[in-house]
Amino acid sequence: MKKAILSLMFLVFFIQPGFSRAPFTEFKIGYFYPEDTDHGYLFGINAGRMIDESLSWSFEINYFQKGYKKITKKEDLYFGGIQPQQAELELEYRTIMLPLYAKLNYEHPIAFKSPIYFRGSAGLGWEMVWNKANNYQVTPSTHETRFYNGFGWQATAGLGFEISSSANFFIDGFYNGSTVKRNSKTNDEGLPTWEELNVSGFGARVGISIVGFGW
Repeated sequence: MKKAILSLMFLVFFIQPGFSRAPFTEFKIGYFYPEDTDHGYLFGINAGRMIDESLSWSFEINYFQKGYKKITKKEDLYFGGIQPQQAELELEYRTIMLPLYAKLNYEHPIAFKSPIYFRGSAGLGWEMVWNKANNYQVTPSTHETRFYNGFGWQATAGLGFEISSSANFFIDGFYNGSTVKRNSKTNDEGLPTWEELNVSGFGARVGISIVGFGW
């Protein structure tokens, strides 16, 4: 609860000064290495408004998905002049991660009137993770979906490059910090228990920022 209150205070403090400033929207794609899940591609949108020439606030939503299928190939078949293989799906799973952040962003040219600028950001928010697994190797087959959620934070640093009067290309490195939980309860001994998943990790991404486009 304390972390949720801190997140709300972050939103209220940084959103109010910027409503009259110019909007911007960033479109991002990258690769993420979380601790307790397989690594994979990450897609994101970051939209907000400028506070002054260097500072801005924004909301960012990211989408991460990683899937796996265990397929066994059987003996070759021969039918009508072709020789296909028979395949069996034994196991499949899919992990979806949806981090939501309120962010404070900083940008500044590396030199006077330089088209290259340093950029960095810090954000607080909430992480949601869905894990769906289907096991066809057992009888009857099992199908289970687990949902985890919890507080998260993000820090980024990178470089931007002006490519037009209203668009910039950027390269960022980032770190997401979060441990999400589910199934909180009390065991037979009266002790609180839960399942947790560490989705903290480093990543890198590239994207386009469009100034004047957004809400």
